[in-house]
Amino acid sequence: MKCLFFIFILLTTSLAFAQAKNVAVVKMLRGEVEVMTIGRTVKLKIEDWIEAGSVVKTAEKSFVKLIFIDKSQMNIGPNSEVKIEKFSQNDPGVIDLVKGKIRSQVTKDYLQMGNSNKSKLFIKTPNAVLGIRGTHFMIYTNGVNTATVLFEGEILFNKLDNRFTNSSEHLEEIVDRGVRISPGEFSVVEKNSTAPTVPSILNIKQREALEKNDTFDRRAPSSSEADEETKSVVPAGLSGKVVSNDSSILKNEISQVAGINLSSHDSSSSQDAEGFKEGDIFKPANGSIVHFESGKIIAPGADSALDANTNSYGLSPSVGSIAEDGSFVPAGGGEITNDGKIITSVIGPNGKPLVIVTEPVAIKPLAPANVSGHGVPTTSITTMTPPSILPSSPIPSGTAPLTEFVQQNTIRNRTIIVKPPLGSN
Repeated sequence: MKCLFFIFILLTTSLAFAQAKNVAVVKMLRGEVEVMTIGRTVKLKIEDWIEAGSVVKTAEKSFVKLIFIDKSQMNIGPNSEVKIEKFSQNDPGVIDLVKGKIRSQVTKDYLQMGNSNKSKLFIKTPNAVLGIRGTHFMIYTNGVNTATVLFEGEILFNKLDNRFTNSSEHLEEIVDRGVRISPGEFSVVEKNSTAPTVPSILNIKQREALEKNDTFDRRAPSSSEADEETKSVVPAGLSGKVVSNDSSILKNEISQVAGINLSSHDSSSSQDAEGFKEGDIFKPANGSIVHFESGKIIAPGADSALDANTNSYGLSPSVGSIAEDGSFVPAGGGEITNDGKIITSVIGPNGKPLVIVTEPVAIKPLAPANVSGHGVPTTSITTMTPPSILPSSPIPSGTAPLTEFVQQNTIRNRTIIVKPPLGSN
């Protein structure tokens, strides 16, 4: 009898222990998603439970939505690998994003547990760590660079030198020394950087598109979106700052029409809106675009206009546009590679195809007439047959020779564009 009782207690304890290790359940799934636990790999399906210590992998065009035991949500995008190091209702969880993309919403009840000044969840990548004190964010890494954007709440972000640490206390110390990101802002940690970029305002159209695209659908730009961005809002020869919105006039108009007093809601100073670099401190331009697949930052363009109400530049059509899914589409029929290089194909003066490869920069360039102080991207020109994905475009008539044409466009726009330089006929 005692033996049977002992077996019953052992089985009950084992069952309880097994149940306690379950930390998340699959609620949505697209494509192929598998989980590896203690050397065993199986394909996931809806309502499957996932244990702490498991590794979740998604294939191309695949996606999975997990609901954790504290009701927090985590969406894992295509071509991602995520390890759930530890997770509980009472202690900070630790997630290791080996590669790929995560969208997460941490429950507000969970955030109210314990000390509100401490992170309730940590997400590590090969070179960065995110401390979550807010509710809705996205983080992406290609294993080299890491980029994050906040939609709601508050997060702390810093470079991580030892990705194998799982100590909550140690991770808290690291993020406390990092940058604090507010809603609408982004930051990037690059491979060779000593610190994350100073949080900057993400291009508003990109942020809105990313926030809507919580299942990581890939969609091409709609025709209506393309039409919206065919003309620059800045007349040729003028800088964006010259025609920026006057917030006092706009606020006065709103007050008269809506009866709302906005005097206490002044936008922040535009002093750093164009971005700067001082030693290891790097501040991208407000309104910059992030190519999350590479972690590269793309400036809005020399002819973009500053909206003083948001202290952010709009995206110049001479640089590109934002697709419906939030991805960046270079101007001139170009493509952007997974390492962040912009490739455009043209037909040279001798009729031979040329492929122009450009490295984008993150600091908004000055107006064309005042180019100085900011770096010009490294550009290489290679004679080769254009890839099939790149349409060939003749150089516009009336322009300078190709080398000058490329140089002028590089200086003025910080990206190579298959069109005449700004202000030319």
